[in-house]
Amino acid sequence: MNKLGNIFNFLYRCGIMLILFLLIQLPPVAISIANRHPNNLWLTVLLLAIFLMLFGFIIGWAQRIYHCYLQRPMQQGIRPGMIIGGYLVLLVGMSVLGQLNQLIYHQAQTANNQAIASMLNHNQLATIVFAISACTLTPVAEELIFRGVLTNLFFRADRFWPKIILSGLVFSCAHISTNVISFATYCFMGMVLAYVYRRSGDLRNSIGLHALNNIVAIAMLLKI
Repeated sequence: MNKLGNIFNFLYRCGIMLILFLLIQLPPVAISIANRHPNNLWLTVLLLAIFLMLFGFIIGWAQRIYHCYLQRPMQQGIRPGMIIGGYLVLLVGMSVLGQLNQLIYHQAQTANNQAIASMLNHNQLATIVFAISACTLTPVAEELIFRGVLTNLFFRADRFWPKIILSGLVFSCAHISTNVISFATYCFMGMVLAYVYRRSGDLRNSIGLHALNNIVAIAMLLKI
């Protein structure tokens, strides 16, 4: 009976993660639809309202799950050194992987970045909201899901590296990849974010790192 209970509990946790995984894919759909109707202001406003409500629901629900399954109390404290250090690691690692992607697959940027770029500059209002959310709402939502929830749902609290690797793999699956280098790029990013969270014990550090990375990426895409 205990074995069946463990199996049910594992499947239940997988189900929670699967729902969150699918939910976080929905907000960009609203932006894509708004981009097809750039001259329809009322439709754009409605879709952006749906976009923001989806993020609000996802963040609220993920936060409740995170606190419910949190294995260890948070060590309250933002560590700027870990955020900056993590960003430098990301910068070097993703630069190397980017060069490999261009050398082997002749892609100047990942398919995921191409998809993001395609959402910009079609509908001015949608672009503004999407750019701001990419630097604020997206880091909060994705860190809650792929670091806060995922790393606490699976493996014991003392299993450091299995949590890091799992977070990287699942995070990469949530981003568009067309080749192994592209997949490795987002897996690496997810692992660095997970390392910062697990090492610091405070999710705000990985949120800060994620936000910093997205701010630079969006600025480059918008050529600010």
